[in-house]
Amino acid sequence: MPGVAKDDIRVDVDGNLVSIAAEVRREKKDEKDGKVLRSERYVGTMTRAFTLPMDVDVNHAEAKYADGVLLL
Repeated sequence: MPGVAKDDIRVDVDGNLVSIAAEVRREKKDEKDGKVLRSERYVGTMTRAFTLPMDVDVNHAEAKYADGVLLL
């Protein structure tokens, strides 16, 4: 999940269903002589969901996010 801030990621677990949602924000500006020539903004969401062969014990589940990699 490169480019996504840790606070913009949400992981939900419901039995054996794991859902990951993230909000992606990007901004790019081209400036010349202190004037903005072009400014682009992108905001979007991404979601992924998958099922596991057994229910997840949410009391023992862990998630770590570092360098654009989410480990569950």
